[in-house]
Amino acid sequence: MEFRRIPGMLVPLAVACLAARAQGPPRETPRMLTTAQEVHSLTPEKAARAYPVCLHAVVTYYDPYIDTRHGALFVHDASGDVFISVPARPILPLKAGALVAINGVTGPGDYAPIVERASVRVIGQSHLPPNPPQGTLAQMLTGAMDAQWVQVEGRVRSAHLGTNNVVLEIATDGGTLSAISTREGSADYEALVDSLVRIRGNAAPVFNQRRQMVGVHMFFPSLHEVRVIQAAPLDPFAVPAVPVSQLFRYSQDPGLLHRVHVRGSVTLDWPGSMLCIEDGKDGICIQTAQATPVATGSLVDVVGFPAISQFKPTLEDATIRETGGPVWPVPPVSITADQAIRGNLDGRLVRIDAELIGQDLTSAEPTLMLRTGRFLIPVMLPKDAAAGAAMRWKDGSILRMTGVCIVRVDSLRTNLGEGAVRPGSVDILLRSVDDIAVLRAPSWWTPEHTLESFGATGMLVLAALGWIVFLRHRVRQQTRALRESEERLRHLSEHDALTGLPNRILLNDRLQIAQARAARFQTCLGLLMVDVDGFKEVNGALGHQAGDNLLRELAGSLGGCVRSTDTVARIGGDEFVVLLPDLRIPVEAEMIAAKIVAAASGPMAIDEAQTAITVSIGVVTDRDGSCDEQALMEHADQAMYAAKKRGKNGFQVYSPGLAEDRGGGERALRGAPGVTLSTGRA
Repeated sequence: MEFRRIPGMLVPLAVACLAARAQGPPRETPRMLTTAQEVHSLTPEKAARAYPVCLHAVVTYYDPYIDTRHGALFVHDASGDVFISVPARPILPLKAGALVAINGVTGPGDYAPIVERASVRVIGQSHLPPNPPQGTLAQMLTGAMDAQWVQVEGRVRSAHLGTNNVVLEIATDGGTLSAISTREGSADYEALVDSLVRIRGNAAPVFNQRRQMVGVHMFFPSLHEVRVIQAAPLDPFAVPAVPVSQLFRYSQDPGLLHRVHVRGSVTLDWPGSMLCIEDGKDGICIQTAQATPVATGSLVDVVGFPAISQFKPTLEDATIRETGGPVWPVPPVSITADQAIRGNLDGRLVRIDAELIGQDLTSAEPTLMLRTGRFLIPVMLPKDAAAGAAMRWKDGSILRMTGVCIVRVDSLRTNLGEGAVRPGSVDILLRSVDDIAVLRAPSWWTPEHTLESFGATGMLVLAALGWIVFLRHRVRQQTRALRESEERLRHLSEHDALTGLPNRILLNDRLQIAQARAARFQTCLGLLMVDVDGFKEVNGALGHQAGDNLLRELAGSLGGCVRSTDTVARIGGDEFVVLLPDLRIPVEAEMIAAKIVAAASGPMAIDEAQTAITVSIGVVTDRDGSCDEQALMEHADQAMYAAKKRGKNGFQVYSPGLAEDRGGGERALRGAPGVTLSTGRA
């Protein structure tokens, strides 16, 4: 890049830099670095030696708010880009395009080398670098474009406004990317939602405290660097509504999906949680944060981005608006359980008769359990409706339920099939307790009523008959209790009593299925052996109750780090196993292991005290199901103990020569309390 506008200012600066570089004996004075590339290309070890830096460069991004530790400054010169750490206060008079002189020293940074202890002086005005390279999410995740001035193309999904900053979520061909900037007072960021844009800014990593990249985002100086390629509709509700049945139908050129507009009559509204609508013969349920109640039967317009959740189409970032038309309640479809399980009534308002066999109205999700034929159907009530409903219905009653049918897909059978979804179960969502009608109360007939209806002459005979009826009734009750007990025992035999996770028995079953699938489709599966570091010390210091609470907290953290098709099991003590079927590449297992280590390293609130733990993980993968279950478990266990010997708080990938060469597969995450979002500091 050339700075032809102020050559008179650059000559003295260049002379000063060269003079400083020439001072002192070469062996005693560290060499002076005069370009961004020289700084950024250092190793972290060399950058930590605090080499002197003298740069003249153009400001591409300045943000005094994003990090409480320091201000964020990216600059560009003819050699490339680099991050400059400047004091957060006072706020410097720096704008994008300003030409600055920088003096400081090198530092290792949080991810890549930076300039620290910098003094910045504005010496003129230039322009931002033209024609930056096109960046993709895949390229940026390699770290090769760290701190570089790049441009990214994608569709704006949402705009999150903070006090001083704004974050645009950009959907690109490779995934979703966050673009961050300082907030401009009068800018209308919401108008960018659904626009196809080309945005220019500095690529920056999301890193953990072990200097490892765990994500990527970018920083752009202002809306001047956001070019709208295809503007969003001025009124998204003015776009013609599409039928629900047309969502995610085949298209030869889908591109990056726009927001879509659907219209339908409300069949269920749980404000702030879920809204279900029907547009004729099709229904859809949408997760929403909009808390304004909508009357059942109201005609509403919904705009949102199409997405797939649990094998079903839905809308994300949705906005709901009533049309103001008349309220016409949708008539329910009377069905049987066999019809519901076919899957074609998902999202529809239905009516079904069944026997009440249990109820839990005090949990976070108030539920009635009904049985019809060979099917068990959970019926969910809205939280506010369940408060006064306790003991309203008796077990054994025949109830008529009117609610929205939600078909749950059997993910395992679906993944093992040719592509068609396999329904596994059905839930019914109710709008209120008024959606429940009692068709028949439990039988009230007793031997006492019989004795009252007969004369004294037949009392003994009737008493005997009543006793027989009573015994038969007791036998039926005991038979039902035995069946329910068998179900509970089966569940207990396959799940850990402390954490509720699958145990070794259920893990072995799912591992066999995963190996069969891997062998059939030539895919890869992964197995992670997770062990809590120093768990005995936690038990000794805080007591066994605290240790149990810690294991429950860790079980929840593990579940949040994996996919819905993965299995997290506890096999004993402080050891957990994570089964990862259907991996595209083996390195995905390492990424999940790194995510678990980072998540587990954060402080946990145990008995009103903050407790910090770490985990060690052994990682083993099997490409085609050729390795048996016992060998996989042994390999994962060996790798886990190798990770502990390496210093704990990390993971180790199993290799055949692990016992001889312990350095080939380790990625240590020692001391990482968690994933820390970066300001872009390289």
